Amino acid sequence: MSRFMVRQRTPVQDENGLSSTPGTRGSSSSSSSSSSTSRMKETIKFILFLCGIVGTCYFVSMAETKSITKNFGSSSSLEKTKTTETIPEARLKDKAIKEFILKPEKEFTPSIVWLMSFPNSGTSYTMMMVARASKMAYATNYATEVWPGGDNDEVPSIYPGRPEGPYWWGLSGKKGTPRPMPDKYILTKTHCGSRCMNCGPDEYVETPEVFLKRCASGHARRPDFVNVDYPPERVVKAIHLIRNPFHNLIARYHLEHRHKGYKNNTNWLEHHKNDEEGLQKHCADLDGRYRKQDETFFGKDKVPNAICRGEFYKWTQWHNLVHEGLKVMKTEQEVPVLTVYYEDYAKKFDETVTNILDFLEFERKGNLSTFAARSDYDGYFSEKQVKDAKELVKSVASEKTWAQVKHYFPS
Repeated sequence: MSRFMVRQRTPVQDENGLSSTPGTRGSSSSSSSSSSTSRMKETIKFILFLCGIVGTCYFVSMAETKSITKNFGSSSSLEKTKTTETIPEARLKDKAIKEFILKPEKEFTPSIVWLMSFPNSGTSYTMMMVARASKMAYATNYATEVWPGGDNDEVPSIYPGRPEGPYWWGLSGKKGTPRPMPDKYILTKTHCGSRCMNCGPDEYVETPEVFLKRCASGHARRPDFVNVDYPPERVVKAIHLIRNPFHNLIARYHLEHRHKGYKNNTNWLEHHKNDEEGLQKHCADLDGRYRKQDETFFGKDKVPNAICRGEFYKWTQWHNLVHEGLKVMKTEQEVPVLTVYYEDYAKKFDETVTNILDFLEFERKGNLSTFAARSDYDGYFSEKQVKDAKELVKSVASEKTWAQVKHYFPS
C-alpha cells in the first residue's frame, strides 16, 4: 500500500455542523463554510429589503398625517370637513351657513316640528310670521321652493350628511343676511298627500300610512331635483293649520288660475275668469271629468250633490288623515299637536302668534304688521251649494275632524 493511505475513520461533525471524513476534512470544511456564508448574506439582504419597505411606509404615513393635521387640525376636524363635500364652496363663505353645516355632533338638532297644512290654507303666511317674529329660519320638505343663492347651488339639508332633508330656508331673510337655525325646534313645511288638483278618487283616496309617508317626502336640489323622504319618526311636534273650506277652495282656484297664466294656457284662461263665475265653471269641469270615477267610488246613485265634490272630499279627508297618520307614527310618545285656525290671525292675532311661538319655544324678537284678511271671498257659493257641501263634509269627516270644522257651516 501506498504510504499515503490511512485507515478509514468514522465520520465526525466539524465546527460548522457538517459531516466530514478525517482524510478529507480540509477540502469539505472549506466548501461548506463558503456555502453557509452565501446563504447568510442572502438572508441579511432580504431582511434589509423588508426594513426598507417598512421604513418607507412609516415615513409616508407620518408625512400624510402631518399634512392632514396641518390642513384640518385634527381627526374630528377631518370628520367635519367630510360633511361639506356636497356643499358648494360659495355656500361656505357665509359665516352663519358655515357654522350650521359644521356641527355633525348634533345630527338631529334642531328637532322637526311639522307645519301640516292643506295647500293654500295660510302656510306661507304662518312660516313668514314665525320667521319675522323669532328672527329664526324655518325649513321645508321642498327644496324646489328655496332660492339657494345661485342657479346651480345645492340647497343644504338641516341635518349635514342627511341629503333627504328637510331643507334649510336660511335665505328666508333679507338678501345677504340669512336667518340662523333655531337651537331646539324648527318649523318645517309639509303638505303631505291627498292634495292633487286635477284628479279623481283613484288618485286622491289614501290610507293613513301612505299619507304619513308623503308628509315626510319632498324634493332635493343637488342641483337637479330628486324625490326624497325621511323617517316620520324624526318629527317631535306638529302644528295643524285649518282654514275655512270655502275660502281654501277659492284660494286653490286662484293659484290654479295663476299657474295657467304662467304656462300661457290662453284657451283655459278665456273660459275661466279669476272670479266667482270662473270658479263655478272650473268646478263643473272637474265634476264632469271625474263623474265615472265618482260613480265607481261612491256608487252610481250615491254621488254627492256638492259642487266641486272632489275638492271638498279631499279637504275633509286630508284633515282626517292628519289625526290618523300621526297615530300610526312609530314613536314612544304621542306627538304633541297645536291646532291653529287661519281665521284667528284676524280675530285674535297676538294670542295666536304667542301660542305658536310658545309651542316652538321661540322668543319673540321682531315686530309684526297687523294681519289683513281678504274680504272678497263671500258670495262665491249659493246657500244650496253651502248646504250640499256641509252634507258631504259631515259624511266624510271623522268625529274629531267634524268637531274642529263644523263652525264653518251654518247650523
